[in-house]
Amino acid sequence: MDFKKAKRNKKWDSWITIILLTLLLLCTFFFISKFNYTVDLTKEKKYSLSLETISRLNKISSSIDIIITIPENNTQPKIIQKLLFDLGLILESFQNTNSKFPIRIHRINIDTALSSSGLIDKYKLTERNVISIFSQTGNKQIIFKYEDIEGVNVLDRNNIFRSKDSLARENIWESGFYGNWKESTLGVMEPTEFRGEEVILRSILAVATEDNKRKVAYFTRGHGEGSPSDVNSMKGFSELRTILENQNIKVATIDLSTVEKIPMDSRLIIVAGPKGTFQDQEISVIREYLNHEKGKVLFALDPTEEISMIDKPAFGFRQIFKEWGIRCHDMLIYDPEKNNFDLFTGDYSLKTYFKDRPHQIINKLRDGGYSIQSTRLRPVETIEHPTGDFKTSEILFSRNSSWAVSSWTNREFPPDKNNLLDMEGPVPVIALSEIDKLRTNNKISTKGKIAVLGSSSILTNKRIKNNSGNLYLCKNLISWLTEDIMMLEIDPKPLNSYTLNLNSKQFEDLLYALSIIPIIVGLLGAFVGWLRKEL
Repeated sequence: MDFKKAKRNKKWDSWITIILLTLLLLCTFFFISKFNYTVDLTKEKKYSLSLETISRLNKISSSIDIIITIPENNTQPKIIQKLLFDLGLILESFQNTNSKFPIRIHRINIDTALSSSGLIDKYKLTERNVISIFSQTGNKQIIFKYEDIEGVNVLDRNNIFRSKDSLARENIWESGFYGNWKESTLGVMEPTEFRGEEVILRSILAVATEDNKRKVAYFTRGHGEGSPSDVNSMKGFSELRTILENQNIKVATIDLSTVEKIPMDSRLIIVAGPKGTFQDQEISVIREYLNHEKGKVLFALDPTEEISMIDKPAFGFRQIFKEWGIRCHDMLIYDPEKNNFDLFTGDYSLKTYFKDRPHQIINKLRDGGYSIQSTRLRPVETIEHPTGDFKTSEILFSRNSSWAVSSWTNREFPPDKNNLLDMEGPVPVIALSEIDKLRTNNKISTKGKIAVLGSSSILTNKRIKNNSGNLYLCKNLISWLTEDIMMLEIDPKPLNSYTLNLNSKQFEDLLYALSIIPIIVGLLGAFVGWLRKEL
């Protein structure tokens, strides 16, 4: 037997085996690539869609394009990089869901993409750092927008310097992608829950489901109300308009004195800071809209000094409010700890939330300790309704040191509390009411809802733009009224966060320590190889 040939044949057998195994692996990888299937091995199923989400995706009526124009690079703030990572995994689950209409994910770099790109032309994409959802029916919703500010003018006293990371964290907090923020060991607020599934699903349903063609928010006019087109910081509501439009709700105005009923395309009526009373015919139109047309109305009413309001309190809405279990007093909230120089002027901060039971509108505001900024406020409280068909809630209060002053135009500074006529603090300033079972001709229809705010300044441009609490409250009120908060039973995904604090020398020492093991293994391998050659 020729052992030399046997040795040579053994080498050929080894090489043939290696080639065949390589081909087998390549074929396996090829077939696996043809199957669009993923397995979530995380303990909490962190990157899998819930059954609730999957069932609701089967109800969409149009295909969806989710477009991300945030560049993926290491120059982005760490919190933005974290969002892109967490979002990328859950978006892949949306894309792989076998829904009736496909959900497509696109990542586009606006700075480098060709102007002839089909998606850029189709959706007229011009902004970077935006996450948008588009339906094939033409609806659009922006779910996240990050303003990458290059620098701040240090000579501008009105412009307080803030780091990019701080601004990015504020944008992400406002988006609602993360929840349950807690202070880390470095004194920085870090999220512990990821709510991307809920945020994305709500936006998809908003742009791709049939909603009875109700897509317009009407601002009333004819009584000195604020305008949705006014960019004035103190009395304009253009920021509120932007929020509505980003939620795929068109904005228009309506003069109730010229119509017999609210238009059928109305999704929401907004009464923002009127100065004059509404007439009986106008009140009748709103009552019909609420009681028989599943109407949703947002009232933001400022305290008034007008004597003409005596005959028609609360700008003429008192009877409607009473019917819905709410009382809006023509009083003014006074706080001796705040109003030191003038009886009823100046900014006021509210941080006292619900008393009895939690409410989804302000849960996160309470948990995060955020305040609502306003100026003059009137009391808005709930009252017991005789039929019990209404569900009412008081969700925001003035401070414990405050009280509501009656006949305040005739009171002197500082006012003495009148225990018979004044209202003891803390005073409720926002109240909600919804009807659970509205019966018309023995048929049960969906809910009507009203939200009554004791000041329109809560929703003005200055408050929404400069205070995160006001912005978040505004978004949640709109979502609650338009039923975009769909009682989604989607549990937030827990996040595992680890912190390692090292200076440059400690980091270098760690690198050297970690390199010892592979160096020892390499040296041992070389030594064993040398021994085998010697033998």
